[in-house]
Amino acid sequence: MKRLAPAVLLGLLAGFQGGLFGVGGGIVMVPGMVLFLAVPQHRAHATSLAAMIFSTTAAVIPLAMDNRIDWDTAGFLVIGSMIGAYLGARLFSRIPEVWLAGGFLVLALASAVRMLIERETPGAAATGTATIDTWWLGIVGFVLVGFFAGGLGAVMGVGGGIVNVPALVTLYAFEQHLAQGTSLAVIVPTAIVAAITHTRRGHVDWRLALTLACGGLAGGWLGARTALVLDGALLRVLFVCFLLLMVARMAVRTWKRSRQARRKAPEASA
Repeated sequence: MKRLAPAVLLGLLAGFQGGLFGVGGGIVMVPGMVLFLAVPQHRAHATSLAAMIFSTTAAVIPLAMDNRIDWDTAGFLVIGSMIGAYLGARLFSRIPEVWLAGGFLVLALASAVRMLIERETPGAAATGTATIDTWWLGIVGFVLVGFFAGGLGAVMGVGGGIVNVPALVTLYAFEQHLAQGTSLAVIVPTAIVAAITHTRRGHVDWRLALTLACGGLAGGWLGARTALVLDGALLRVLFVCFLLLMVARMAVRTWKRSRQARRKAPEASA
């Protein structure tokens, strides 16, 4: 009972951030559970994905009502994302976290820089049409983007929007609102697959996940409604700032983990 109020508040904040930026909210939930609710790291990642199902669903509804979701693109992203989420929950944990985090940092930083310096293409931004002329190459690209986002999300406990949104904006010239709405639509089934896989392995605290969801439902709705009110250019700048903040945070975390690994290596060899 002591952690009921903090968990609901954490879910509210994570849901709002997820709805505002088109991401799952795990970037807030995972550290929040570890730091304030004393949840073990791996259980926090898995429980975050379970709670994300509800908050993201709440965020999708107002965006769908405002026609801010490209359902065709979402379908292709989901194909790759669900496969990536399943494999991520089962196999990607064997990949050294430093490698995975390093790849994400490079991708996120490059995406942030490109989103800042590249202007939207008016025609493509209005319709969400890919700038790649070969349609099948564009479809393969969507599937690969979804696969990487799903795998990263399952391992890190996030929804994958930090990959989907920059990719849709920079590679396919999506307008910011459309990119975020499409990303959220993809996160829902991806989180379901990852949460089911983690549940079978005994890593999800469903009581805590449902408590987080109580705040996440309201937060996701409010975040999405706020995003619709904001100008697309402003929202894009805010998302870049958010992305750079996550890059800095993950860089520090990865550096600390690599130092710990180097310290343990001599001890293990001795």
